[in-house]
Amino acid sequence: YDARRSQFIFDLLVESKSILLNNKRTVVFFCHPYSAYERGSNENMNRLIRRFFPKGTNFDNVTKEQVAEAERWVNHYPRKLLGWKSAATLFEEELQAA
Repeated sequence: YDARRSQFIFDLLVESKSILLNNKRTVVFFCHPYSAYERGSNENMNRLIRRFFPKGTNFDNVTKEQVAEAERWVNHYPRKLLGWKSAATLFEEELQAA
């Protein structure tokens, strides 16, 4: 029994069935190396994180508390995309609605 081969066969069958039934297939997007303009959200998040950890930071010297503070700040940062709400605020609203 080879798990990798079994997974490949399973994926092949799923893909084949999708084609035969004329279903939509998975669309994959990728970005080119050194093309930051193709990764806007990713680059924006990197910019926010770099406020705490500048490029070249040795993370061996960064404490868990420092990472937690950066995480808290980023999650509570209001974003235009979210109607000037933070991800934490929307998450709490979603929990309250459930």
